[in-house]
Amino acid sequence: MTWDRVGSSYDRVAGKYETRFLHELRGKPRDRELLATFAASVGDPVVEVGCGPGQIGDFVRRRGRRVVGIDLSLEMARLAGGRLDGALAGDMRALPLATEGCGGVLAFYSLIHVRRSEVVAVLREFHRVLRPGGRVLFSAHEGEGEVELETLLDEPVPMAATFFALDELTAWSRAAGLEVALAERRAPYPSESETGRLYVDAQRP
Repeated sequence: MTWDRVGSSYDRVAGKYETRFLHELRGKPRDRELLATFAASVGDPVVEVGCGPGQIGDFVRRRGRRVVGIDLSLEMARLAGGRLDGALAGDMRALPLATEGCGGVLAFYSLIHVRRSEVVAVLREFHRVLRPGGRVLFSAHEGEGEVELETLLDEPVPMAATFFALDELTAWSRAAGLEVALAERRAPYPSESETGRLYVDAQRP
């Protein structure tokens, strides 16, 4: 199944992905604003779930936070280890982290690789690893349904993706026991694919 091969697919394109997206935040002012606010509002450590090569977590790390990355791809985790305070391969559906051990959870565009039926369970995992008062900031692509693709970054590797509506992400966050502080949508920037971007900032009570 394509969904079971997401990690190995990213292993195969990790270097190309790093080259393509390493400096992506330069052209995303709203993302930078949200990340800077997040960095200033949480304690250590921050875990970046679906960290890729670590470019997003590095932005937060440079603003004073201790950031550890987790990615389904072993090769992505290896790349992230050079930018973050540590990184390991792991599945966001069962995070290899202690309960209430994190000050913040960051998940930028990684929920795209979670089936819709699994999102609440993933958000409950975020709730589990957060300390009381800890925050989670996650983003997703706007749209409907799940798709399976045959290419990624023009390479012949299988990929699966899920698209969301903002109201369902906020409802699922509340179902997972999180208090939503911010939920917003923005139009895509010129450098991005033509889907709206969704953001949710929530807190564990």
